[in-house]
Amino acid sequence: MQSKWASLDRRARVGIGAGMLAIVVLVGALAWWAYRPDYQVLFADMAARDAAAMTAELDKMKTPYQLADGGTTIMVPRSLVYKTRLAVMGKEVPLQGAIGFEVFNNADFGMTEFVQKVNYLRAVQGELTRTILSIDDIRNARVHLAIPEQGLFKKALAKPKASVTLTLKPGHVLAADQVAGIQRLVAASVPDIVPADVTVIDQHGVALTRPSSADGAGESASNQLESKRSTEEYLTKKVAQVLDRTFGAGEAIASVDVALNLNQSKVTTEEVLPAHGGVSNGSPTGVMVRERISARDADAAPGGAGKSAGGTSSSESDYQVGRRVEQLSVAAGTVRRMTVAVVVRQAMTDEQRDKLREVVALAVGLNAERGDAIVVNSMDRLVTPAAAATDAVPPDTVPEPAPARRDAASVNVVIGVLVALAVLLAGLLAWLFLRPRRPVPQPQRVLTAAEREQMLIEVRAWIETPAPNLEKA
Repeated sequence: MQSKWASLDRRARVGIGAGMLAIVVLVGALAWWAYRPDYQVLFADMAARDAAAMTAELDKMKTPYQLADGGTTIMVPRSLVYKTRLAVMGKEVPLQGAIGFEVFNNADFGMTEFVQKVNYLRAVQGELTRTILSIDDIRNARVHLAIPEQGLFKKALAKPKASVTLTLKPGHVLAADQVAGIQRLVAASVPDIVPADVTVIDQHGVALTRPSSADGAGESASNQLESKRSTEEYLTKKVAQVLDRTFGAGEAIASVDVALNLNQSKVTTEEVLPAHGGVSNGSPTGVMVRERISARDADAAPGGAGKSAGGTSSSESDYQVGRRVEQLSVAAGTVRRMTVAVVVRQAMTDEQRDKLREVVALAVGLNAERGDAIVVNSMDRLVTPAAAATDAVPPDTVPEPAPARRDAASVNVVIGVLVALAVLLAGLLAWLFLRPRRPVPQPQRVLTAAEREQMLIEVRAWIETPAPNLEKA
């Protein structure tokens, strides 16, 4: 190897050294890529105050971490995610910008009653904030309680109230049931607060609570629209399940429109009930509840001869008939009319369309007597032949999925390519080092005039010198 190395020129030596250095760097990068620590999310979507408290606690625990998404996400090595999360939560770190009942952990015995009341109010607000933040759609929350002061001999005339400010995650919206649940949560946690006295607003200042009507029976326009939307989504989902299992996913579309009767009515019916068998001369007499009979004799004859044979009598009878009162309340939200439209991509015959119309009608509970309608058509009847030839999508065409994030398979592919390049580079350097090399021609030196004369003299002397072997022969 030493002799082979010594026989190489400077350019070959530099090339071999650069190649070996490239191999070492490539192998080192490959090892770092394959065995680098994998960081996973410990906490995400954190406020600045919470992130500061969390990083300070991680520094005390000497746990390595990384910040991402502008400091709102904290990442730790994969092997320490669950262990670190449990350790941090066990230390009662004041997360989510709220302090709960841990404010009394180090309470001062000399604090005044006013300070204790303020700390209790802060603790209740903090605990409510933490509970509300457990909802997935909420990113941040603040709770304010307005509790009037009460004394021993003075009762507060004002009612306690509460307000909740929510910061929703991008693209998330709270449903009416969720807002009502937050109101009930606050009302159940604070004495003497009713859900109607809890106001909920979002980060834009828009009130999420729905005002109720004066009598509490009617619904607001937003509630009516929500009822209509939820009913249509429920029925459309039922029809979509039938179509997907029949024709395949994406082969048919359905739309359901529902007209709801949102008027609440109450019907009262009153009817007179005669007594059983209490019919006299074709008219009901009812039930006798009281009868009084009075009789009076005539005056006695003169001289006391005896009583007169005549006299008067009267009777009074009270009857009462039965009564039946029936009240029928018709609740709001009943379906007044429904229309269903179904479009299938593949061609169908008239018999197939009739059968599909019957199946869909039974799935949604169609009632022809109230004016419900259903329409079933195929794509070939809706689109003209020219448009179908240019715009229609072939049934077997599947849209390409969006590029996903790099996973373990892509990492393995990259590692394989890097290993192949390293092996190829090593083989190329070995071939350059071990292949037979041609002798490098030395450049010819030009002789001077004196050197040429001297060489000519030597050649002539060599020619004139006799060869002794030839004379002997």
